[in-house]
Amino acid sequence: MTPLLETLLGITAAVTVGLTTALVLFKIVHREYLRWRGVRSAHYVAAIGEMVSRRMVPERTPPGWAGDPAFHDALAEYRLLLTGSERQLIDDLAARSGVLAFLVHRSRRRFPIGSRLRAVVSLADLATSRQRHHLRLLMQDRHAHVRVNAVRGLARMGDFESAGAILDQAVDAEPWEAARLSDSLVAMGVEVVAPTCQWIESRVAEPEPPTRVIALACRALGVIGDPTAEATLIRLLSSSEPTWRVAAASALETVGGTASVEPLLDALDDRESRVRARATVALGASAEPRAARPVAGLLYDPVWWVRQNAARALGDIPGGTDHLLAAVAGPDPYAADAALHQLTLSGVLREAMERVRSGRGSDRDHLLASALTA
Repeated sequence: MTPLLETLLGITAAVTVGLTTALVLFKIVHREYLRWRGVRSAHYVAAIGEMVSRRMVPERTPPGWAGDPAFHDALAEYRLLLTGSERQLIDDLAARSGVLAFLVHRSRRRFPIGSRLRAVVSLADLATSRQRHHLRLLMQDRHAHVRVNAVRGLARMGDFESAGAILDQAVDAEPWEAARLSDSLVAMGVEVVAPTCQWIESRVAEPEPPTRVIALACRALGVIGDPTAEATLIRLLSSSEPTWRVAAASALETVGGTASVEPLLDALDDRESRVRARATVALGASAEPRAARPVAGLLYDPVWWVRQNAARALGDIPGGTDHLLAAVAGPDPYAADAALHQLTLSGVLREAMERVRSGRGSDRDHLLASALTA
């Protein structure tokens, strides 16, 4: 073995030993850090629990608490669990301990970005109305995750006055961020419905409306389910934009009332299959008897999704089962398949089979039994 090769092997061995030692030390340090963090978290949970049980907030807390993320997490967990005066006690503790001031200050610093993002997340969990203006400023931040969490904080506080600004922010955002921003409206509840409808009405009238975000706003209205959004959604149901018609029909499943029945019946003839499919579901939710026959016509639609949705809707509409039975006995195998699938899910087929086995089956029961074995 040459001296040069011996030297290289020695260097390689030394480097390997050094890296192994460093890795072992890192694991030990990391394990101790996690253990100490767990101890601190347990200490904070116990201390806050004692304050809540005594309904007492100290004038001052130890200086290190205000800047400790473990303390922030403990406060956020308690605030999520508690209600009423006990939740107000957590808000007072966050303010008096200096946590809110620390989080506001830390969220203004650009670096390190990881610590800043953590501060914004905690601020979204703990902010009160005094930090509302700061969160509104953070909505304009250049970092997407800062913007998303700022909006989450505003939504948690029920800042429905920011609804228009939140949707405006979503217009130029990436799809994932736009979805998060629009979904935040749901947390504000029914008070956000009116400003959201106003925003939709104003943006629809623009020469180049934000198609995607308007559809996302409709989805949020559907999740909230407040009937005051019905008129806006009905207008969108007759728009020239297919995406809006789909979103409006979907939202009317939970929002729609009697005024929505006729527009939804008209939507059964829409050239867009997604609109027809969602309109049938909305009509099924309305349980309007006069919708049974028009919806039954879509059992023969060329698109399988429409057929399946029509069958499901007929299971919820009074008189719809008769149309399902007629489809089972009809000449169209695709309509019969969709109808039979729904009759199976609803239990009608099972009950018919039980009556046939017990000798009490009617002609209709035998028809279903023969369709199942065909």
